[in-house]
Amino acid sequence: MTDALNDAKQQLFLEVLRAYGGAKFAANGASMLPAQWPGDVLEVRRQGVAETLPGQVVLYEREGCFVAHRVVDKIRQQGRTLLVTRGDRLTQPDPPVSQDELLGRITAIQRGNRRIVPRSTFWSRMASWVLCRSEFCTRVVMHFSRPERARVM
Repeated sequence: MTDALNDAKQQLFLEVLRAYGGAKFAANGASMLPAQWPGDVLEVRRQGVAETLPGQVVLYEREGCFVAHRVVDKIRQQGRTLLVTRGDRLTQPDPPVSQDELLGRITAIQRGNRRIVPRSTFWSRMASWVLCRSEFCTRVVMHFSRPERARVM
């Protein structure tokens, strides 16, 4: 039942994104800590590979899953441009992202009552560096820095 519900949510998100050029999506992974937290609502705008720049955070679909990772490079391969992405907390890049997989760019992050424009700062890069090298630090940060909405029962 849960898989069917998730599939329906994903399909609805894709339809809204294609029809209106923008949609919102709830993040559920920790690969982009500290820039994105599980439960953050990501605002996505359609954007092509050609307009995408390194440093921007994009959403793409691969093997039925949505992935929001930062663009670290653009490469040309077999006559087409591909994006190289990586989660801020990860050490290895993802396989290159094609235009067919790219859904759009993350333009804002809604965290509780705050609206955050995603950007990479010196301090966020330092925190990412620590978190990608220490699973213990990641667990501690996840435990003590839960957003307010996660504490409300």
